[in-house]
Amino acid sequence: MAKNIEKYLNSEKVDILEWEEIASAALKGESLDNLNKEIDKDISIKPLYTSSDEEDDYSLSLRRGLKTEIDEYMPWYICSTVDHHKDTKILNGRILGELERGSNSVELSYFETNTLSKVLNNVDLTIAPFFIRDINYSKENLFSYIKYLSENNNKNIMGGYEIDPFASNLWLDEFLKNQKNVDKINHNEIKIIHDEVNEEFKNINIICYDGSLWNELGANTCEEIELIALSFLEIYKNSKKENELLINITLSADTDFFKSISKIRASRIIFNNIFKHYGLKCNLNITSRTSNNILFEKDPWVNQLRITTAALASAIGGSNRIICNNITHKLGQAPDFIKRLTRNTHIILQEESRISRVQDPSGGSFYIEKLTNDIARTAWKNIMENESNGGILNLINSKDFRKSLKNSRDDYKNKILEKKLIKVGENSYKDPDSNPISVKPFENNSI
Repeated sequence: MAKNIEKYLNSEKVDILEWEEIASAALKGESLDNLNKEIDKDISIKPLYTSSDEEDDYSLSLRRGLKTEIDEYMPWYICSTVDHHKDTKILNGRILGELERGSNSVELSYFETNTLSKVLNNVDLTIAPFFIRDINYSKENLFSYIKYLSENNNKNIMGGYEIDPFASNLWLDEFLKNQKNVDKINHNEIKIIHDEVNEEFKNINIICYDGSLWNELGANTCEEIELIALSFLEIYKNSKKENELLINITLSADTDFFKSISKIRASRIIFNNIFKHYGLKCNLNITSRTSNNILFEKDPWVNQLRITTAALASAIGGSNRIICNNITHKLGQAPDFIKRLTRNTHIILQEESRISRVQDPSGGSFYIEKLTNDIARTAWKNIMENESNGGILNLINSKDFRKSLKNSRDDYKNKILEKKLIKVGENSYKDPDSNPISVKPFENNSI
């Protein structure tokens, strides 16, 4: 049966005033302005976006992360966090188990010194990148990792140690003030070590600019991008390296779906501008990590909904690697069925959602494009201002800056306690048929 396709392709234009009248009537006396919402400092969203919000050419690849070829079967690395165990055979079994059951990358929070050859036995690091994220920085363990690399004859292995030379120190100061046997990170020393290692192993990074740590410290969306960019500038603005640099950044992903997508896209704009300004040859690798701020203890099952939302936003934003924390992350080690649940979140997104068949699924949405621009412009403005005032070193030594981060953390906690911010299972809608999950405590105090 013939259909009038033109009817669907050329819909009638709607008068915005007519829409406003209908919307105002539905609001029963409330103003349309009440639907505007501030989601970050100096950044707000509104209920309707039209062509009048179209400011730029949104097709630019530096925003969209366009690639000449896309791998629809592995659009991002599924990175599993592996809980530490003192028995190297058990730890090795956990790693192999993750890789055999759907993950293609692993991350450890800790390892015993000089045990990596046993821990990584039968793990092909040219296929499965291996990362260490030991927040309780140990120089001894770092050199143990470098020793393991030097004993490995294959220069194509992938992964890294994931040290943020600025955020880590501040994180330790704020959350582990009484912790003993924790080394302070010297950013100049780490830069030298990183360059020496990267000279020999092109796919290994010792430094990762970790926005998820800044997020835990209290940084908002724009500040997260701003702080990792300022950290990068402190390390590389005077670099004389001619070869292409692999730059790893990590961004937190939360349940604010569109903001998480826009943050990833805005970070590409910021870093490409920096690369261009300083004439650096860089390849930007973006990791998305589930924010600790969206995970709660009282009803861990609801955490799965939050994790899935964050993972989907990360995938749509075009992350190169996605880390979903287990729903028991705030409680202790994840049982096997919880690990499977976490892996399957990735696998369903990769194999059943078909996201990977589209290069930039969110491209062209006025809402997301406008939000991307707002985040990028606000972050860029702050970067230029702070860089002219001493950069990241001046900030982390500023009592006012630290106080503002703490105030932000406290404000978030208070909003949850006072139910100004509803978190299902934590402060509202408690499950009457609670099904607790039995977990074992973590075997080391790394996060």
